[in-house]
Amino acid sequence: MSQRQTAFITYFDEHSGQVKFCVVPRHFVQSAIDRVMCISVPPDAPEHTDSPFTDEDARKLGGMAILAIAGANPELQARIQITTEMPMEWKPTKPSKG
Repeated sequence: MSQRQTAFITYFDEHSGQVKFCVVPRHFVQSAIDRVMCISVPPDAPEHTDSPFTDEDARKLGGMAILAIAGANPELQARIQITTEMPMEWKPTKPSKG
């Protein structure tokens, strides 16, 4: 893996009430990436594709990130005004066994 590879991390800062992001060298977080499920963007793109990333893909990716973070943050759930295919049913998340 090239040392120039980066990862985009998004999180909810409970202190400020803001969703924040940072870009970090991928090797800093590779062990975490290896332990979780990853989703390709666009989700229906085949491996080794050269399909373009569209505005809609970018909107979906942003929406997925916000919804994933909101799942564990009820104070953020109340602020979500994103149109989804089906209504969101916020259920408490189970702590990870890490």
